Amino acid sequence: MARYEIAPTKTNLMRVKRDLGFAHEGWELLDQKRKILVVELMGLIDRAVETQEEVEKKLDVAFKALDQAMLRMGRRDLTLVALGVHIRSDIKFSERRVMGVSIPKVHVDFDDKSPYVAAVESSIWLSEANVRFREVLKLIGRLAEARISLMRLAREVAKTIRRVNALEKIFIPDYEETLKYIIMSLDEMDREAFFINKLIKGHLSKRKEATP
Repeated sequence: MARYEIAPTKTNLMRVKRDLGFAHEGWELLDQKRKILVVELMGLIDRAVETQEEVEKKLDVAFKALDQAMLRMGRRDLTLVALGVHIRSDIKFSERRVMGVSIPKVHVDFDDKSPYVAAVESSIWLSEANVRFREVLKLIGRLAEARISLMRLAREVAKTIRRVNALEKIFIPDYEETLKYIIMSLDEMDREAFFINKLIKGHLSKRKEATP
């Protein structure tokens, strides 16, 4: 709002004061939102890093168990056993909201029919690999949840920071300048009106004195 675009009237003075108050309130709310989002974002970064490290460690353990199963059963028998494994993963999504931002929740469950093969045909390492890969899949769901949340929160933080900066560096200073301009103009008009009234009273007084 450039100051020369608004007439210096008392009505506009009240309107600019009101709008300036709203701008200050908006800045405070957005700044509070920014702080809350940043705290949530930092917590998610730590969680995402920890989950990523855990996924890598458990993947390493799972593949080592699979390697052991292959050594003991052979690639051919392991492949035949794998054909008889019927495990279905059920991935469900829900969400929570943080300052208006939708944060996903990922739930991974399994539906299987075991045992898959006769005990003499299998190996304890195959069962171990099965357990470990399930753990990995659940962790991958948590990792996906954390990464998507990070992207959404980072986008909202950037948007909120832009709005805070716009209010702080553009709109609020502009309103303050406009308010100052209107007050100075109204004061100047009051002084001019006072001076004119004084001249008129002086002129009338002289006319009365000059009248016989």
